[in-house]
Amino acid sequence: MGSYIPNSNALVLSVQGGYDAPAAGNVVLDVPSPDAAQTFVSGTVSLNDEPAEKEIVVVSYRLQQRQGQLPERTIIASCQSGADGRFEIDLNGFAEPVLVLAMDDYGDTWQSNTRYIVGDVIHPTTGRFAGFVYECLAEGISGSSEPEWWVDNGSTNTGLVGTAVFKARPFYQAIVHGPLLPAVRNSNGDG
Repeated sequence: MGSYIPNSNALVLSVQGGYDAPAAGNVVLDVPSPDAAQTFVSGTVSLNDEPAEKEIVVVSYRLQQRQGQLPERTIIASCQSGADGRFEIDLNGFAEPVLVLAMDDYGDTWQSNTRYIVGDVIHPTTGRFAGFVYECLAEGISGSSEPEWWVDNGSTNTGLVGTAVFKARPFYQAIVHGPLLPAVRNSNGDG
């Protein structure tokens, strides 16, 4: 297998937000109390110019101090983008700068003599990863030795892992957008 070279232009994350404030005349904020404000980030994920379902994770940009612990970045919220690639995540009032990550499913490491069911995602053991993960299409049991992994070459992308049928698909490294300020919407739904 060759070296894994990710295609950084294939996965695109477009997120609403940023540090540019609109002109004051365009902003109306009527928030009766801090508890009534909803903070959120929204956006769209696309893969090779097509909408993509990906895991979205929002992390604090600044280090957060928790009692008795060292400062760290904190996961604020997460969700899955829809089939149309869109997502909106309620940040439960968190209004500081955030980073938004779109992540592919890396799956579990292949295991010998293991039952795999439809939808399971696996990847080769350490040292054998070549940029592809494998999704189970037909249930079965893996063999006692790791298979010769294949790649999606456009004509053949399925193969056997023991008695289970798997499909090869490219693994896209996580991408991040930010730092950005969450958008604010008041209790009436106005932004």
